[in-house]
Amino acid sequence: MSSYAFDNRWHKARQRLAFLEQCLDPGTCSRIRALGITNGWECLEVGAGGGSVAQWLCSQVGAAGRVLAIDIDTNFLDSLDEANLEVRRHNLVSDTLPQNNFDLIHARMVLMHIPSREEILPRLVSALKPGGWLLLEESDIYPVLATASGSYRQVWERFKQGMIEHAGVAPEWARKLPQLLAEQGLQEVGAEGDIPMFPGGSPMAQFWSLTWEQVRERILAAGVDEKILDEVLGMLSDATEWFTGPAIIAAWGRRPS
Repeated sequence: MSSYAFDNRWHKARQRLAFLEQCLDPGTCSRIRALGITNGWECLEVGAGGGSVAQWLCSQVGAAGRVLAIDIDTNFLDSLDEANLEVRRHNLVSDTLPQNNFDLIHARMVLMHIPSREEILPRLVSALKPGGWLLLEESDIYPVLATASGSYRQVWERFKQGMIEHAGVAPEWARKLPQLLAEQGLQEVGAEGDIPMFPGGSPMAQFWSLTWEQVRERILAAGVDEKILDEVLGMLSDATEWFTGPAIIAAWGRRPS
């Protein structure tokens, strides 16, 4: 059994997403610019979340372009009013996508949460126009497990365990992305990784604090002592403490034209 652990109905969900956007949007936008986004492109934003990337895409493709933002929960998207934006409630597992339709498809920290992720990949590729780009960005836990120690490491290990067992998350899947895209027949495949290092109280620290607050019971059920979890949450608010977070692995490829 698995279920998405980060329900947008949680009272701090939008705040949590805002911290994630603040940390990751600059890298995402830079990568999309490098793929050559321009006026008139048709784009698909998968798992659009708070909508910041979808809004930015609208500004890049202009009035001649179109952005389709999909999510299983569009609660944070329905208020967006860009003229070239369409918002659609969509389940990647059960709903179909238009074929041969998009110049760019982007998803960030989405597929790692879906157990059938590798079955969804060919559907995304089929939704690309010939010559269209697929850009996937997912997190991979390896920098944390390679460097962390003490109570911070304990919380990460139990968080990883809880997310695998109860939510079907794949915290080590991202490192396979370049090979998976190549196996789908995409060309010009490329990849890179960002490893965040951040102090307590920073937007990234606040993102992880809220993340662990939202799934607190699952972390405790996985075996962390409550005092240790509270100790780490306190550390994450201390500007004198520094942390390493999961890597963001980005991989991209182009459908043959």
